[in-house]
Amino acid sequence: MRPVHPLLRFSLFLVLLVSGPSLAATQSVVLGMGCFRGAEMRMAKLPGVVDVEAGYAGGDAETVDYRQVLETARAIRRGETDATGHAEVVKVSFDTDKTSLEQVLAGFWENHDPTQGNRQGNDIGSNYRSAIFFASDRQKQIAEATREVYQQALSAEGFGKITTEIAPLRNYNSAETYHQDYLKKNPNGYCGLGGTGVPYPGGLTASTAASADRLDAADLQFDRQLIVFEAEDCPFCKEFERDILSNWPSAIPVITTRHPRPPQGWTLEKPLFGTPTIVLFEEGRETARYTGYQGEPQPFIDWLSAHE
Repeated sequence: MRPVHPLLRFSLFLVLLVSGPSLAATQSVVLGMGCFRGAEMRMAKLPGVVDVEAGYAGGDAETVDYRQVLETARAIRRGETDATGHAEVVKVSFDTDKTSLEQVLAGFWENHDPTQGNRQGNDIGSNYRSAIFFASDRQKQIAEATREVYQQALSAEGFGKITTEIAPLRNYNSAETYHQDYLKKNPNGYCGLGGTGVPYPGGLTASTAASADRLDAADLQFDRQLIVFEAEDCPFCKEFERDILSNWPSAIPVITTRHPRPPQGWTLEKPLFGTPTIVLFEEGRETARYTGYQGEPQPFIDWLSAHE
């Protein structure tokens, strides 16, 4: 008798969980994905999600504000306190007639890098940790099962161990009004959220980045090639195209992609931390990068000139 593949075993387990007693029409789960500005925007676009609220959760204090969360995180980094600080989180409410917790968590896993510990890209501190704060034993079971499924997918692509905290929800606080729908109100606002580019196995909610076509090395210049890694919801990517790419000032060939991984056989020195990120490859290996274009051409042109 053939052994059952581990992914199939977990899929069957999830089916049993999801086919249990019906839940209310709307369910919520609280997720930490780094900066809650980008997390709010990305999770709101998942099918079946009806509301996303920015907040704080998982710390010792019953009530906090943005300043207190930052101060505690800084004190933890300096070794000045043993307290557990809050994480920036989003409370995701979804229609269980249109989607499932597994599918929401598929979007969660795909839309950030859950292997980075107390950071997410350029945002460093325990307040930016990856987390799933569950409200029931059933949510805990599904969270742990999806983690195992995604860990296998990540390991197959060479990524490390998932560091996501899975813990009971405690001390949730809604964030200040100015943080809610932040990127809708400030479309040019900073968002350093990225992902690994590894889709959740069988997930129906794979991000545009994860499903974009990967560049073919045969179409590129092997000795020297610039690749601009973009994202669909990235206003600074559009500004970079307008300010720089429309009148490309270099002899080095350049190409854009929404896939967060280089061509097969080419290597990045470290994960992508935000978009746009412009990477210089020489003989298929990263030799330099420029991250975080913010509408000012000259700093990028200076960087480019230094690598001509």
